[in-house]
Amino acid sequence: MQRDSVSLLLVLIFLLSLTSPLAYSSPLPTQYQTEPFVMRGFHEVGSLPGDSVVVATVYIPLRNLNLLYYYAEQTSNPSSPLYHKFLTKEQVKSLFYPTAQFQSVLSYLKHEGLKVLLTGADSVIVVQGTVTQMENALGLHYYLVSNGTSEYYQGVGVPKLGGVIVVSNNLTSIFFSHPSTLFTQRDVNLLRDSLSQPANQTFPIEAYPVVDLRVVYNASVLLERGIDGSNYTVGILDFAGDPYIAQQLAKFDQLYHLPAPPNFTVVPVGPYDPNLGITSGWAGEISLDVEAAHSMAPGANITLYIANLNLPLSSILAYIVSQDNVDVLSQSFSIPEEFLPTFSGPLFYQCVVLSDQYYAMGSAEGITFLASSGDGGGSGYSAGPLGSIGYPSTSPFVTSLGGTTTYLTFPSLSYNVTAWSNYGFVPPDVNYGGSTGGVSQVEPKPYYQWSISSPSGFPNGRETPDISANADVYPGIYIVCPGNVTAISGGTSEASPLTAGLLTLVMQASHTRLGNLNPDLYRLYSSDYGRAFTPITFGYNIPWTAGEGYNLVTGLGQLNVGELPYLLNSTGMALSVIVNDSNVSVVVPGQSLTVKAKVTQGNSTVSEGKFYLLLEGINGNLTEVPMTYNQGTWYARLTIPQNASGVIFVNVYGEANGSMGYGFLEVFSGYFAQFISPPPYTVEWTGAGVPLVVNLTSPLGTLAPNTTEVTVKVLSYNITNDSYTLVNQTTLVYSPQANAWVGTIPQDVPSGPVLLEVEGAFGYDAFFNGIGLNSLFILPQVVAEPGTVYPGQDVIIQGSLTSPSNLMPPTSMNLVTGSNVTAELLSPSKEVVSRTEVLLTFTPLGPQYVGYLPVPANATPGLYTVLLFADYDSYILNETIPGFYYGQIYVGDRASTPLRFSTTYALEGSTLYVYSNITSGGKQVKYGMFSATVYPTLLSNEYQAISVVTEIPLWYNNTLGLWVGNITLPSSLSTGNLTYLGNSYVALPFQVLVSGVGAYGSATNNSVSSSSRFYVEPFTLVRNDPSFNPVQTYDSAFENDTLYVNGTMFNDLFLGENVIRYSQVTITSSNVSGTLILQGSNVTLVDVYANDLVVENGSVTLVNSRVNSISLQSSVVHLIQSYYSRVSPSPPIIDIGLTSGENVTGNLTFPVTVLGSGITTVKVLLDGRLVTSFTGNGTHQVTINTNAYPDGDHQVEVEVAQSDGLNFTASVNVLFQNQLKSVAIGLTQLNTTVQTKGQELSTSVNEDLYVALLGVVLGLVGIVVGVASYRRK
Repeated sequence: MQRDSVSLLLVLIFLLSLTSPLAYSSPLPTQYQTEPFVMRGFHEVGSLPGDSVVVATVYIPLRNLNLLYYYAEQTSNPSSPLYHKFLTKEQVKSLFYPTAQFQSVLSYLKHEGLKVLLTGADSVIVVQGTVTQMENALGLHYYLVSNGTSEYYQGVGVPKLGGVIVVSNNLTSIFFSHPSTLFTQRDVNLLRDSLSQPANQTFPIEAYPVVDLRVVYNASVLLERGIDGSNYTVGILDFAGDPYIAQQLAKFDQLYHLPAPPNFTVVPVGPYDPNLGITSGWAGEISLDVEAAHSMAPGANITLYIANLNLPLSSILAYIVSQDNVDVLSQSFSIPEEFLPTFSGPLFYQCVVLSDQYYAMGSAEGITFLASSGDGGGSGYSAGPLGSIGYPSTSPFVTSLGGTTTYLTFPSLSYNVTAWSNYGFVPPDVNYGGSTGGVSQVEPKPYYQWSISSPSGFPNGRETPDISANADVYPGIYIVCPGNVTAISGGTSEASPLTAGLLTLVMQASHTRLGNLNPDLYRLYSSDYGRAFTPITFGYNIPWTAGEGYNLVTGLGQLNVGELPYLLNSTGMALSVIVNDSNVSVVVPGQSLTVKAKVTQGNSTVSEGKFYLLLEGINGNLTEVPMTYNQGTWYARLTIPQNASGVIFVNVYGEANGSMGYGFLEVFSGYFAQFISPPPYTVEWTGAGVPLVVNLTSPLGTLAPNTTEVTVKVLSYNITNDSYTLVNQTTLVYSPQANAWVGTIPQDVPSGPVLLEVEGAFGYDAFFNGIGLNSLFILPQVVAEPGTVYPGQDVIIQGSLTSPSNLMPPTSMNLVTGSNVTAELLSPSKEVVSRTEVLLTFTPLGPQYVGYLPVPANATPGLYTVLLFADYDSYILNETIPGFYYGQIYVGDRASTPLRFSTTYALEGSTLYVYSNITSGGKQVKYGMFSATVYPTLLSNEYQAISVVTEIPLWYNNTLGLWVGNITLPSSLSTGNLTYLGNSYVALPFQVLVSGVGAYGSATNNSVSSSSRFYVEPFTLVRNDPSFNPVQTYDSAFENDTLYVNGTMFNDLFLGENVIRYSQVTITSSNVSGTLILQGSNVTLVDVYANDLVVENGSVTLVNSRVNSISLQSSVVHLIQSYYSRVSPSPPIIDIGLTSGENVTGNLTFPVTVLGSGITTVKVLLDGRLVTSFTGNGTHQVTINTNAYPDGDHQVEVEVAQSDGLNFTASVNVLFQNQLKSVAIGLTQLNTTVQTKGQELSTSVNEDLYVALLGVVLGLVGIVVGVASYRRK
C-alpha cells in the first residue's frame, strides 16, 4: 500500500495561533441531569448496588477540529489539490491528539483505582470499576433500567472531571444485542411461524455461492488480471465474537476453491468473550462478513475487530482509527434514528457527533468507511418513513450500503439486478425485508448531495443509501456458519462486506487508498454515471421506489468496479478552504460566532472573490452571510439562529478566479430533547390524552435553563401523498416536580403515523395514533420479495391489533378483538380499485384478523398501495377510536410454469430433474426466483406447510433455455430432499408445484391444479457406493455399486455397472439392465433377465434365466433351462466334412475340424450315441460303418466342451442307403436279362407278346421303387 503525505508545517503555524483549547463556545448551565433516561418498553428498577461492576467512557476533546474536517474533506474531494494525499498516522497524532490532557486524565483515573480497558487516539479512555469507585471518581450515581428480559445501567450526576465528556452506560449491549442488518433463513422461518397460513401461500427460498457475484460487479475483469486485493486490508467491525471463525473460513475456502487470505487477524476491542457470539447471533454475522469480503478479494488481508458489547461506538472507532491498520472498514449494523429520541444529550453527542469526528479522522488517513443502511425498507423501523434509516450509515463520512436482489443464470452466469423490495409489509420485531433508505432527521445534507433534491415535506437531511449491493435472500447466498454448517444468509449486512472486498480491488488497481468515497461517487453521478454504476430501475421499499438516477431504495445503484479505478482521478485545482471557529464543537442559539477561513489556490492565498458563511441543518439553510477578506483570512460573524438545533454544518463556500472552493465544520447547536413520554414507536390514542414529557440536556449532561421555550409540532404522515402535514402544535413548560418540560398532545390528531418535532431544542419522536395496525401482515400469496400478486389473486392481510398503551381495561382488551377492520387497494393513480373486510378469525395461532383483498382482473401492472382502516366504538369512553396504516405491493403478470421431468417413473432415492419453460405475458422469464414444492399426492392438502419446510430451487439454464432443478427422492434408506416425510411416504405418486416471482414482478399460481405428477417406483436406489455393504438386499436398485453379499437378493434392479465381489449369493426375480460383474464369487441367478454378465474367477449358474451377453474370465457357467445370446470368449469353430442330406453307404470317412480356446473334449455322436472323441483343437478323421445302421436319415453331431463349462455343438444330417443299393444292383441285372431275352424273342414272338413282356418288366421296376420308398419312411 502506498500513501502520499502532504507537508503541513507552514499551515499549522498559522492555524494553531487561531485555535483555542476550549471545546465549547460559551459557558453552559451547571444543573445536571439526575434521572436516568428510559428506553421504550423499559422502566426504572432502582439504584445499582455499590459492588456492581460498570464501565465508563471519558472523552477528551480533540484538538484542531477545523483541520480535522478540512483534511477529511480535501483528501477525498476530487477537485482538491490534496485529493488522495492522506495523512500519516504520525501526522494525525501530532495534529489532533490531546495527548497532554489525555495523560493527565488517565493518571487520575488510575489513581482512583479504575481499570483501564481501552484507550484510543489519546482522546478516549474506557475504564471499569465498581459503582462505588465510579461514584467517587466521576461523581455519577447509577440506576438500573429493565424491561423484564433485558436490562441496562446508566450513570448520571455532576461530573468531577472538567473539560471532558463522561458517559457511563451499557446501552450498546441493548442496541447491538443481536445483528440488526442480518437477514437469514431463520428470519424467514420466524415470519412463517408468525402466520396461521391462510389458503394458497407458499414460501420459496433458495441461494447460490457468494463467489458467483463477482461477475455482477464486473470484478472478474480485475481478478483475471491478478488484481485480487493484494497488499490491502479489509477491516470488519463486529461485536461479541465467533470462536470458530478461522475454521469456518478454511471450510469456506475449501468449498469454493479459494486461497486463504494472506493474513487473517482477529483484534479484540475491549474484553473478549467470543462464545457470546454464538448465543447472540453475532457469530452468524461474522461468518457472513468475513466470507463475503474474502470471496470478492481473495488476495486481501482481513482484520476482524470484535468489540465488546458494552463499549460505545465512538470509543471503538477511536481505537480502530488510532491503529490505522485497515484500508476499508465494513460495519454491518445500524442504530435506527427512531431509537435516538430516548437518548440523553451526552449519549447522543458521543454516539453521533463524536463518532463523526473519528470517522473524519479515519477519512483523513484514507480509510473508507462503509455501513449497512438497514433491512426494514423505508418504514420498517419507525412510525412512518422518518426514523427508519440509521447511524452510522447516515454519517457524512460513511458510505451507506443499501440492498439489491441479484438473479443469476447458470452455467453462463448472466445476471439481472433489481432493488431489494418489501413483501408488502411485515410487522417490526418479526422480519422487515427490503433495502432501507430515506432522509435523515439527524445529519444535515452534506455538500456532495446538494444536487439531489429532498422529497417534499421532508427534512434537509442526509439521504441514504449511497450505493447498493446484493442483500436479498430471495435468492440469498450460502455461508459457512459455526459448526461448518452451510446456511442461507443476506441482508444489507452482506452488502457492506461485499463492497469492502470489491473496493480493495479498486485500491490495488489505482494504487491508492480511497478515503471517504462519497464525494467521488456523487461527482461520478454527474459525469460518468453509466460507466461507474449499474442503475437499478425496478423495486420498492415502502414508500420509495427505485429508478434511473439517485433514489431512496438503492441510491446511485451498484458499483462497476471494473471501471471505477480508471474514473477516480483529480478533476483540477479547485480552491482550498480551511474553516476555523476556534475549535468550537458546541454552540447555542442566540450566540454570536466568528468564523475564519483561509482560502488558497495552489501555494497562493486567495484574497479576492466571493465567499459565504452558511449554517446548514436538517431545517435547511439556516442563515447565510458574506465573508470579508483581511490580512490573509476571510472573516464572517453571525448569530446562531433560534431554529439552529442539533447537528449543524458550518459551511464556507465561494468562487475566485473561475474556481470554486468549499470547506466545513460540524458542530452541535442547542440542547437535545430526550422524550420520556410518549416513547417512540409506541401506539397511543391522543383522544384519551397523551402526556408529553421532554428532558433537555447538553452534550455535557447539563439541563437547559428552565426558562427555555419549547414548542412541539405535531405532524401526520399519509402515504397517499407521501408527505407530512402539520396538524397542530403545543407548548411545553418546565415542571420542577418532573424536572422536565411537560405538556399534552392535542386530541385532534389523525390516526396513523404521527411525528413530533421540537422547536427550541433538537428532538423528534414518532408514534402510532389510534388502533395499532402496524402489527398486521400484508403479504402476497407467494411469500417472497418483491411482494407480487397478479390480477385475480388476493393480497392476504393477517395478524393482530395493538391497543393504545394509554387505554385501560376493559377497553384495551375489547379493542384488540372487537374492532372493525377494512382494507383498500389503491392503484398507482391513487384510485380505490378494491375493498374488503378483515375479520376476526380463529386460527391455530389463536384469534387473528384475516382478510383477502382481491386484485381486480383488469388491474394493470404497477405498485399498488394497501390502506388499512380500523374503528372501535367504545361505550365506556363514549367515542370511536380509529386506526390507520399502510403497505405497498406490486401487481404484475401471472407466471406460467409448465413442467416436465427427466422421467415420469422414478426410483426411490434417485435424482429426478425438473424442467420448466416459465413465461409471463407471453415472454420467457429468464430472471427471478422460482422453486418447486414436491409432495405426495396423498398430502395435497398440506402443500402450503410443506412449502415452508422444503423447496427445490430452480435455476435458469442458458444452454437449455429452461428452468432446471433436481430432487433426491425419498427411499427406505433415506428421506432424500424431502426430510419432512420421514419414511412414511416412498413409492407413491408425487406432485410438483412451482412457485416464485419474476425479477420484474410476475407471480405464480399456487393452486394445486397447477401442479404436475410423477411416480416413484418401489425400488430403493443405491448409487455410486464403491464399498457398499447392503442392509437391504430386496427391492433395491443398485447403480454403480460394489457389493459384498452372502445370502439371497430378491426383486432387485442392477443399473449401470455393478460389482459383486467375493460373495456366495443367489439373486432371484431380478433384472440386470446394465452390466453385472461377478468377481471371485459363486452366484446363482434364478428367474433373472440380464443384459450383460461378466464373470471373473468364479462361477455362475443360470436357472430359468436369460442373458443377452455373457463374458467369462477363468470362470464357469452352468445353464439350467436358461439361454444366452452372446458369449465371450467367442464359441469355437466346428466344421464337419459332410454335406447336409448327402446319401452315404458303406464305411463313411469324413474330417471334423475344431478351432477355439479352452477346448477340453470333442465328441462325435451319431443319433446321440458316442462314435468317437478327441481332445484339443485340430482336424480329426472320423469313420462310420453305415452298414451297421439301418438305411435312412441320421444325424452326425459334434459336441465341444470348454474349460469354462460351456458346451457347443454342431450337427449335419446324412442319408444311409445300403439296402437300396442292393435293390438297384438286382434291378440292373434283371434289366440286362430282360434285354437279352427280348432280343431272343423278337424273332419268334409277335408284337403283342413283346408288349406284354415289356409291361411285366415295368411292373417289377415299380415294385422295387415302392419298396425302397417305404424303407426310407
